[in-house]
Amino acid sequence: MTSSIIDMGAKVWLCLVILRFMVCFYPGQMKGYIHPDQFFQTVEPLAGDIFGFDHLRTWDWNATSPGPIRNILFPYASVGASFFALKQLSTSGYIDISGYTLQAFPRLAMTAASLIADIAVYKTAKSLDLNPWNCLTILASSYATLAFHTRTFTNVFECALFALVLMLVVMSHKDDLLQNKRHLEGNTSNTKSDNNRHVGKRKTKPKSSIEKQAVPHAATSSSPNEALVGFCLGFIVILGSFCRPTFPAFFIIPISFWITGSVTSGDIKAVWEIFKRVAYIVPGAFMTFVVCVAMDSIYYGTLDAAILNNPTLLVQNLNLDLLHNITITPLNFIKYNIQNSNLSPHGIHPRITHFLVNVPMLFLPLFVCFLKDAVSFYKTWHDRSLANEISLITSHKLFVLMFLTPIMLLSLIPHQEPRYILPVIVPLVLLYSDSLMKPLSSIPKMYWILFNLIGCIIFGHFHQGGLVPCMEYLHKVATRPIDNNPTSFHFVFFHTYMPPQHLLHLQDQILPPFANLSMEKYQHILPKQENVVTIHDLMGSDQLTMFDRVDKILSDTKTVTPKPYQKEIYVISPASLDTIFCRLNVKYNFKLINQFTHHLSMEDPPEWFPSYECVAQPDRSYSRMNFGDTFQTMLSLFVYKVEPVTYLDNVAKS
Repeated sequence: MTSSIIDMGAKVWLCLVILRFMVCFYPGQMKGYIHPDQFFQTVEPLAGDIFGFDHLRTWDWNATSPGPIRNILFPYASVGASFFALKQLSTSGYIDISGYTLQAFPRLAMTAASLIADIAVYKTAKSLDLNPWNCLTILASSYATLAFHTRTFTNVFECALFALVLMLVVMSHKDDLLQNKRHLEGNTSNTKSDNNRHVGKRKTKPKSSIEKQAVPHAATSSSPNEALVGFCLGFIVILGSFCRPTFPAFFIIPISFWITGSVTSGDIKAVWEIFKRVAYIVPGAFMTFVVCVAMDSIYYGTLDAAILNNPTLLVQNLNLDLLHNITITPLNFIKYNIQNSNLSPHGIHPRITHFLVNVPMLFLPLFVCFLKDAVSFYKTWHDRSLANEISLITSHKLFVLMFLTPIMLLSLIPHQEPRYILPVIVPLVLLYSDSLMKPLSSIPKMYWILFNLIGCIIFGHFHQGGLVPCMEYLHKVATRPIDNNPTSFHFVFFHTYMPPQHLLHLQDQILPPFANLSMEKYQHILPKQENVVTIHDLMGSDQLTMFDRVDKILSDTKTVTPKPYQKEIYVISPASLDTIFCRLNVKYNFKLINQFTHHLSMEDPPEWFPSYECVAQPDRSYSRMNFGDTFQTMLSLFVYKVEPVTYLDNVAKS
């Protein structure tokens, strides 16, 4: 029976992994746009570097004060590798570069990287005699995995590295952890026997101190080599810190335990053991630090690669000037984030946001298990007979610390987003996966399935889900054949997330707002007679700002468009703001020309029973739709074309 459950558990996990990859092959079914960083921290700048596409390089990639904060090793190792493969396949004629392939390839690379966490969780669970398939089933069925780990977030790599650190630490100390666990179980059974004696039941013979310590340490040869483990840990913690400078909040507990876990006294021998393990970490950490700093410094232009290739030049330039010129991205990250004024544009949140909002949002059933565990621990805290057991280090307590400590440390930062705490899913599934599985089954309980199904639908499919398909449509608009004169297209994004410009896959055709094509720096565009595009990202501006921007675009004095170019203006906005565009105006009207479902804007939620009449286009008034059409239309992203009103139009309407 047990063997069949294990086999079924492996099959369930494998099906969930296949589903994870299918999400990448069919991005239209999981088209949710969770956060701009899924594009602008990795995909957007690398699409410019590798394909030469027009793109937006955000502030964190620029060399302005305090300097760039993004390490380039992880983006190039994952997204960059997938783009190089796509470029090679395109050059060979096997595949075309399109909006689909520009999404699918990097997401496939990221999903493959997410499997590192699965492997690490499996090995960790096996080392501690836990059910590995239960852990993997809960991990793989979580919407945090299906929705977030299949997108190009750097947090995916952070989660994988955290799982690797935990695996190495547990495998190094598994004998101590298992011995403490069995020691605790033995004492617990003795306590129950003592309680039974008071109600007249037969007392079980207590275990002797020798019996309590009967679980022997494994032979030294079967344990991982400490020096090798230390080198690997040093490599991982520095690599993770460059990838995500918040990574120390996650590794502080497992690394501290690895250094001090088996030390039981404060004598010289114990101090020497701690010093020796720290020394094991240093070589891997130092080597990784040097490589990451060198790569970042060369990429951002603060270090000449010729110096590294020439030992003589390197020795000659080993001075303070060299140290001032190198780029240390985690240090720049810290400089930026310690100032609240820098964080204000990104959003300032209450310090308890992670605990009260983000953890329940991502892991509600697991969080409920943790709360039950916390209540149980509080009750035993006052039991003096369990004082020794409470102070005993077990894998359970270690995992609880690995969950709580990152949450508390990251709560000190006033800007708090759910994805920042994604790695804590690793200790949570190791702690509570059995509680979420049906008894004697390989299937999770129904409430876990429903919770994650809802999460996948909202964040994986609906959340800003119309924006990415809209970019492919706008690519077709911008690249349509030129009949008479080329067109200067203006795409105005209103109350949407930042549009990823690389999805337009244009080269040297996207201009900044209010660029004057008559200026010398744009003279190379005019002879080509190609369509050009300007993207106006108004974010969450009010409607007056939007109308003012359209006025300026239409104005020949504000937006100079030389002959033979003609202007076309498109406004992209959630359907929930449609009342703004349904009015008849004096200068121009907004004609709805396309819509993309399903699109949910949390900032502008839909009005579920709209009753207004659309004066500009009466046929799309909600009063003329049935409930199904109304529901689908309200959860859409609208594309309007601005049509100037002429005098003859006004006369005809009057």
